[in-house]
Amino acid sequence: MKRNLLATATMCALGGAAMAQSNVTISGLIDLGVGKSIGTADKAVQESTAANSHLTFRGVEDLGGGMAALFGFEHRLRPDLGTEGVTGRFWSGYSTVGLRTPYGTVNLGRQYVPAFNLVQSRVDPFENITVANLRDIGMRPGASIHGLSNTPAGVATVSKVRVSDSIRYDHSLAGFNFAASIAESTQEGGTATGPNKPWSVAANYSGGPYFVGVSYENPQFLNDHQWNVGASYKITGATLSGGLARGRTANNLNLRGALLGVTYPLGKGELKAGYAQSKIGDGATAVERRKVGLGYHYWLSKRTRLYADVAHEREIATQKNGYDLGLIVSF
Repeated sequence: MKRNLLATATMCALGGAAMAQSNVTISGLIDLGVGKSIGTADKAVQESTAANSHLTFRGVEDLGGGMAALFGFEHRLRPDLGTEGVTGRFWSGYSTVGLRTPYGTVNLGRQYVPAFNLVQSRVDPFENITVANLRDIGMRPGASIHGLSNTPAGVATVSKVRVSDSIRYDHSLAGFNFAASIAESTQEGGTATGPNKPWSVAANYSGGPYFVGVSYENPQFLNDHQWNVGASYKITGATLSGGLARGRTANNLNLRGALLGVTYPLGKGELKAGYAQSKIGDGATAVERRKVGLGYHYWLSKRTRLYADVAHEREIATQKNGYDLGLIVSF
């Protein structure tokens, strides 16, 4: 009887230890407000930017010896409608499984491109959200030009946010971060299939008041590619940021972008301002876009903030101005 009790207690203790070595977290963000997007006269209840709201599941299992098994899923949603953020794709944010070692981390699945989350998304004072966001003009010029009436062919494929069927390697050391990824050439979502496997490399450094990053991506086609450089510096409370984009489209057109921004603490919030521009092609046939943004984000707590932003885009044919007023709650 004592042996049975001892065995049962030992199994329970081991089971508890195993559970203690694993960690699963649920987090997310809900973003809704009222506003008017640039290019339309409609006023509506809407997110600050498309599919910004998300629900995330992450898991880590300690394997010992500095190794761990990882997984992650992120569902993008539209809380104003209760629908998927991307129709037909439940885990549209990412869905990965991987292994972390003392020499770096390898993940497989649908995941972010290193150029996107190590450099392109790090210098926008509006954090890539709200009607005033500047990233998709200054740092991803192909994404900004797509949709205009005079959009050149072969532009929208230059800058990628995520790739499916991909392998990504990450390593961090003393403030330096490096990542590289490659994916299958066949990518979904209406993107034409090219002959190349999309790949990207990026590195950044954060230390004290400084941030600097550089990236390169080569998407699916023969000519398209893009370089990015981004930096920020904190001085007397304010954060100054800037970035550049250079590359070529699938149809061999020059691609250029630039972004400048500032964030200044004011009360319990932050005053944000910035300018971005992009240009594809040369001479009289070049397609350009310019945008100015101004806003104030007020933190009610570490997880909750109010935002109010206005923006103006010069090249939009009608309804050049936009605004939004909303609430973001993270958990």
